[in-house]
Amino acid sequence: MADDELKKAFSDLQQQMLETEQRVKASNNQIDGLKRGIQHTKLTDKEIEGLPEGTRTYESVGRSFILRPAGDIRGMLDERMKLNDQRIAKLTEQTQYMEKSVKESEQALRELVRQRQAKA
Repeated sequence: MADDELKKAFSDLQQQMLETEQRVKASNNQIDGLKRGIQHTKLTDKEIEGLPEGTRTYESVGRSFILRPAGDIRGMLDERMKLNDQRIAKLTEQTQYMEKSVKESEQALRELVRQRQAKA
C-alpha cells in the first residue's frame, strides 16, 4: 500500500517536472524572441534618430505605408520596447514560479520518503 502511494507520488512528480520543463523552454524561447524584438526596435530607433529634420518617415500598416512624423514613430517604438520589457518580466516571473513549484513538490516527496523510512 505504501509502495503504491510512493509510486504514484513519483510518477506525479515526474509528470509535473516534464510539463514544467516544456513550459520553461517555451517561456525562454518567447523571452529570446522578445529580446530580439527589442534589439531590432532599438536599431530602428537609432536609425530614425540619425535622420535629418523634415525627412519623410512611413509606418508599415499591413501591406501599405502611412506617412508619420519621425517623433510619432519613435514614440511608437519606445512603447513597443516598454511592452516587450513588461512581457519579459512577466514571463521571467512565471518561469521562476514554475521552478519553485517543482522544487516544493520535490521537497514534499523527499519528506514523504523520510516518513516512510522512519516508520519502517
